[in-house]
Amino acid sequence: MQNSKFTLSVLATAMTLALAACGGGGGDDGGSKNPTTPPTTPTTPTTPQEPTSVPPATSAPAATYPGGDLRLAAFNALNDYRIKMGVGALKQDAALDIAAENHLAYLKANSTSGHEETAGKPGFTGANPYDQGVAAGASKDQWISQAADGSIGCLADFRNSVYHLQGITGNQETVGLAIRDGYCVMNFGVKTGANGSGYGLPQWGGQQMATNTFAYSPVDAESVPGTFTATAESPSPAPDLPSAGHPVMFRVPAPTASDVLTVTSFTLTGPGGISVPARILVASGAKAGSSSTTISDANVYSGVAFLLPTQPLTAGTYTATFAGARNGVAINKSWSFTAF
Repeated sequence: MQNSKFTLSVLATAMTLALAACGGGGGDDGGSKNPTTPPTTPTTPTTPQEPTSVPPATSAPAATYPGGDLRLAAFNALNDYRIKMGVGALKQDAALDIAAENHLAYLKANSTSGHEETAGKPGFTGANPYDQGVAAGASKDQWISQAADGSIGCLADFRNSVYHLQGITGNQETVGLAIRDGYCVMNFGVKTGANGSGYGLPQWGGQQMATNTFAYSPVDAESVPGTFTATAESPSPAPDLPSAGHPVMFRVPAPTASDVLTVTSFTLTGPGGISVPARILVASGAKAGSSSTTISDANVYSGVAFLLPTQPLTAGTYTATFAGARNGVAINKSWSFTAF
C-alpha cells in the first residue's frame, strides 16, 4: 500500500530531436551497388563515429555505498530488476549522488516535494535536476532526470506505478541516490548518444534494447502488491481512481520520433480465468493505430503501453496477454505474475 506522494521529472525536450540523434545521413550513392572499378579514395571514415547508444548492460560495477546503507539496497534492487527486464544495469555516478543528497536536503529544509528548487530558499543548488547535477560536479554533456518520493521505500513505490515505472526502467546509463529521513531522490543520466544536454530523460541514446526485443513489468513470476494508489503519483495517471490495481507495462525500444508501439489488445485474467476490468494507456502517437478501446496519454512514452486495472487485484495468479506491433511488426506475448 502506498502512502507517500512521489513525483517524476518529465522530458524537457521535443521528441523531434530524436531524428537527429539516430545518426542519419547516407543518401543515394548515385551509381551501382557493386561497382566494377575500385574507388580512388577510401570510403572508410578516418575518424570513428561516436556511438549513438549501447546495448543493455548485464552487470554494473559494485556501488561504493556502505554496507547496510539504504542506497546500497536500492541500487542493487534496481539493477537486479532492470537486468531481469532486459533494459540494462546502471552505473553509480558519484556526482549524481551528491546532487541527490543536496536536493534531498532542500526538500527536507523546505518541507516540500518535487524536482525544482527556488533560488534564495535554504539548500538551493540549482533550478532543476540538470542544474543541480552540474553544480555537484556532474558532466554537462548529458541529460539528467529525477524521481523523488516522500518515503524511504521509494523503489517499491516506483515499481508499483505508471509514469515512474516507465521512468526508472528506461534507457538511462547512470544513477545517483539519496535515501534518508523519510525522503528519496534518484538522479539518472544519459551520456552515450545524448545529442545535447539538459533536464529530462530522452528516449534516444543511452542503453537501447535490440529492435526485435521487448520488456515488461511485472516480470515473470514476480509477486506484487495488488493495490496501486493512483492519486499518490504525480502526475496521476488516473485521478478518478484513488484505488486501482497494480499497473502492467509493456515496452519496446523507441529511439526515434517515428518509432511507435501500437496495441491491438492488452488483457489481464485473474484467478479462475476471470477477466480484470482495466484501462489501456498508449502514447499519443500510437492511438490512431491501436484498438479503439485504448486511451491516449501524453505522458506515456512512444515505446510503452500500460494496462491499468480499475480496481485492486485480489490475491492470486494473473496472466497478462499483449498483442500489438512495433512499427508494424507484430508482437504477441503472454506471461504470469502473482498479486498479494
